[in-house]
Amino acid sequence: MALDLTAVHVPLRLEPIRAELAVSRLGNRFHYFEQISSTNNRARELAEGSAPEGEVVVAEAQSAGRGRVGRHWVSPAWANLYLSTILRPNLQPAEVPQITLMAAVALADTLESFVPVPPTIKWPNDILVAGKKLAGILTEVSCDAEGVDYVILGMGINLNYPEAMMPDEIRHRATSVLQLTGRPVSRESVLKRLIRDLDRCYGELEDSGFAPLAARWQARFGLRDRRVRVELLDQRIIGVARGIDRDGALLLEDESGARQRIVAGDVVPVET
Repeated sequence: MALDLTAVHVPLRLEPIRAELAVSRLGNRFHYFEQISSTNNRARELAEGSAPEGEVVVAEAQSAGRGRVGRHWVSPAWANLYLSTILRPNLQPAEVPQITLMAAVALADTLESFVPVPPTIKWPNDILVAGKKLAGILTEVSCDAEGVDYVILGMGINLNYPEAMMPDEIRHRATSVLQLTGRPVSRESVLKRLIRDLDRCYGELEDSGFAPLAARWQARFGLRDRRVRVELLDQRIIGVARGIDRDGALLLEDESGARQRIVAGDVVPVET
């Protein structure tokens, strides 16, 4: 029997979330849109207009949602979560990649409460379950040599998204909470938990540095000690993923035994 999603494919109810949140940094204001080009785009406009840290842009659907390196993020209406948060971190520009890794820890912590097996992290910005993508993170930064002005932390999370609705090009590599559990999930419950976990992890990053979070990231790294292929702009490197360094760069032991530090690229497991 087909699953009836008419009762859950309804607008997000943000008022109960506002009423129940008791966090120190994030979620102080929500900007809600039924349709938008990209939550990151709107959050950037707000940040350029001096919006304070912690404001969150939420949309039911995106016409131009995107992932890393300009890839399109499929954003059907009413089914998933698409949100971007304005951050004004007390970090140096070289430390900004830690924001993505911090967010991956928070997002994995959140989703673990809603799926049957623990999520893993695929460096640097994807959350996987059983090898399929459940959520992604896109961070964009405005900074200069003197410091960071703002960071836009964008997230897309597949929740009540049936496989039959997914385009052919992503169906084999994407999943959703609905597919993993066989039942729809309250988007409000996920959003509320996510804001709390993000607030907690972001506070840890600013108060204690990246080291405590790095250990938790490493524990969720699904490709640790596995053979991978790293696809860069102009080359491919094959080696064994050994984890991340203190700045969040991927440590790769190449086929000659040399250890390389990867700051950007796509990581693909290589079957042996």
